[in-house]
Amino acid sequence: MARRRIRRVVGVAALLAAAACSPIVTYTNELVDARYGRTWFTRLPATVGATTGFAVGIPLDVVALPLSYLVYRAQPSETRDALSIFLFPSFVLWKAGALIGTPFDVVELAAWRSWQPDRPRTQEEWDAIERSWDAREYTEYPVDPLYPRSTGR
Repeated sequence: MARRRIRRVVGVAALLAAAACSPIVTYTNELVDARYGRTWFTRLPATVGATTGFAVGIPLDVVALPLSYLVYRAQPSETRDALSIFLFPSFVLWKAGALIGTPFDVVELAAWRSWQPDRPRTQEEWDAIERSWDAREYTEYPVDPLYPRSTGR
């Protein structure tokens, strides 16, 4: 019975370790940034949680300094980044703290954002999107081109 429980815990831990962190980091950035349509109802708890998490992580950065230094020295000098290595515990706690805004985001989505009509994009926004796609080196665009404009926009 105990071995089965240990196997389950190890299996779940392996699945969690294999999951990518990029969607979580992107979501936490969206929770604290007004550009993504969140109101203060969501942004305030997420920002307070993120700030608290980063502040709590600073002593952990100091404690992990010997290990961080070994990791820093083991990487090639042209690719290593001191901030991302030495402040890694603070970064993780910063993003974890921002997740405090998730329940507020769910309530806001159900009560407010899902009922709001989509805001039409301005000409400047369309131009910025077009410039960003032009700057990328794709042989084939993964989206419909913005020019010539269709009458639906």
